[in-house]
Amino acid sequence: MTELPPPVAFGLPAKFDKWRPDQSNAVMTQVDSKERFLLQVCPTGFGKSIVYMTSAQLTTGRTVILTSTKGLQSQLMTDFGQMPGVVDMRGRGNYPCRLHTKVNCDMGLCMFGVKCIMKDEGGCAYFDQLNRAKHAKVVITNYSYWMSQNEYSDGLGRFDMLVLDEAHSAPDHILDHVNITFNKKSWINKSLDLDDSLPNDYMSWRNWAEDRLAEANLGLETAKVHRKEKQYIQLKRLVDKLSRLTEVDKTWVWEDTPMSVTLSPTWPAPFAETILFLGIPKVVLTSATAVRKTADLLGIKNHQLKAEEFPHSFPVSNRPLVHIPTVRMNYKITDMENRLWISKVDQIIRDRVGTKGIIHTISYARRDMILAGSKYSNHMITHSRGDTESVVRTFKRADPPCILVSPSMATGWDFPDDECRFQIIVKLPYPDMRGAIMKARSRGDNDYINYIVAQQLIQATGRGVRSRTDWCETYVIDNNVTWFLDRNDKLVVDWFKEAFSVRNTVPKPMTKGE
Repeated sequence: MTELPPPVAFGLPAKFDKWRPDQSNAVMTQVDSKERFLLQVCPTGFGKSIVYMTSAQLTTGRTVILTSTKGLQSQLMTDFGQMPGVVDMRGRGNYPCRLHTKVNCDMGLCMFGVKCIMKDEGGCAYFDQLNRAKHAKVVITNYSYWMSQNEYSDGLGRFDMLVLDEAHSAPDHILDHVNITFNKKSWINKSLDLDDSLPNDYMSWRNWAEDRLAEANLGLETAKVHRKEKQYIQLKRLVDKLSRLTEVDKTWVWEDTPMSVTLSPTWPAPFAETILFLGIPKVVLTSATAVRKTADLLGIKNHQLKAEEFPHSFPVSNRPLVHIPTVRMNYKITDMENRLWISKVDQIIRDRVGTKGIIHTISYARRDMILAGSKYSNHMITHSRGDTESVVRTFKRADPPCILVSPSMATGWDFPDDECRFQIIVKLPYPDMRGAIMKARSRGDNDYINYIVAQQLIQATGRGVRSRTDWCETYVIDNNVTWFLDRNDKLVVDWFKEAFSVRNTVPKPMTKGE
């Protein structure tokens, strides 16, 4: 394929003055592909944002780019926000109300029926930005805002290309958006009789919601008239949930726990077109870990899809993934086996204690076992569910020796260079199978649970190597990993498989990359 001029020639910032391997080929595939859906597996360091930002310039018409988090959205704006025609769009809560300066636009006076001249004639931070986005060539937003905006209003206008960044997470974003959850401890939900006998089929749930909707709407109007801002927002969310609940069908599953009641569709595919794809003629799914199964979950048929995987540009020697046979980690594990795997963790740490590392425990219970049983617990830090960000900042700034022990570092975090030189994955990341929703999905699709495990496992291995010169060792001590990979080859990307090996003894620590 003919090499394109450098990205800067297409309006990208000056720092993007040359292509990385395969980037220009990926651009031309995005521009020329005849299929509506294009799945591109772009390993860590590929620079997929450069690819789709260039494609957006070459594509006739408008492009919208969806990110998983507002943090990733901000990073894209840092890199490309100075380009003409690129606009960042977020929910109302991200913009200050200029008429009522103590609140943001999600609680502005216009939400309570007060006419705002700034909304209609200019000056409102949110609606001015929305107007800019409706006329922009490239809009950068997030999955949550995109699905909410298009469901409840006129949206952001017509687009010719939709880019799903971190596309492996798209099925979960759909389910998270559609799910209906009632928190039993919330004062506004206590009146719903959630502790009484709950409906046991979809028609009963619809009737249950209809019975409560009129009263909730009355409360909403009262809160609006009296400008009870907090109460109004909570009641508005309740009315939205009850309204959606009146339309559920037999494909939905409900799950009752001591803290909440959740209703969810079994699969995301029936909602993908109406709240995500929206008839847009070209949809690009880009991710380091997505596979054809990702497209299946979104309801994309094989004849609609072109899929390609690009090779990893980081040397395999810089990102070794090693299984060291230890024990099969499952609920049947004995006390002796628990001592054995903790001892193996210590064996890996022993020669690496002068560097920083991460131990992926998958559960808080297993985390506590390591903290209580490891010889190196004095070098370890951990977090609770409420202080993850602050503990991660502490870990990143810490001098070695320092080891972060966590059940939730597999996705969403980067630890480049000396921030992380080794990782230990204690157990394959199987989800909790006790809930009714997960059980229903497992029954309906034999590959679904294994797909989740594969995605989490692959994501975890990529946390510590973020550039071609970076290096990090990853060790898996769960003996289930070998048969899992043998039986689920189609769910695992090639760049992961090429780095995998089995060693009976712990290798000597790496001291530098290639």
